[in-house]
Amino acid sequence: MKLSKICSMNNENTSSMNDVSNPHDKLFRETWSNLENARSFLHHYLPHDVLCLMDLDTLEISKDSFVEKELSDYYSDMLYKVMLSGKPGFVHVLFEHKSYYDKHVHLQILEYMVKIWRLFIKQQKKKKEALPIVIPLLICHGKRSWPEDKVRLSSFLSGPVDELSGYIPDFWLSAP
Repeated sequence: MKLSKICSMNNENTSSMNDVSNPHDKLFRETWSNLENARSFLHHYLPHDVLCLMDLDTLEISKDSFVEKELSDYYSDMLYKVMLSGKPGFVHVLFEHKSYYDKHVHLQILEYMVKIWRLFIKQQKKKKEALPIVIPLLICHGKRSWPEDKVRLSSFLSGPVDELSGYIPDFWLSAP
């Protein structure tokens, strides 16, 4: 899996965009609710090979969040839908309010990706569509930059990771 924009979805464990829990959240939501800001950021910070697959002109904003209420002081997120090589896909932008590196953020992002897919399945009528690609994007404002050796979920696992890679959920995490 690679980075993808996440479409608007509704989930009982999510908070509404209207529920602003702190000033960071308000600034994040106001900035990322502007499609031109989002397009510009994604254009400048996503890897070129991802951008080549993405039609930023199709970018749509989601109205809901996947961040649990108890984590809203630390995270904000935005879900976008976008066409990836002619197919619907998603980009999930997670903003970390913490000023320190959270080594378990990959697990949190994996949970959000699963929630997005479950909601997608729930919203399908009778048609059995393939799951859309979800591209996670993490924005941190910590004092130190994201460790370059910790961009994949598998980088946190121990044991014969390479030999068992077919059994391990893994994804790149872009942290501009």
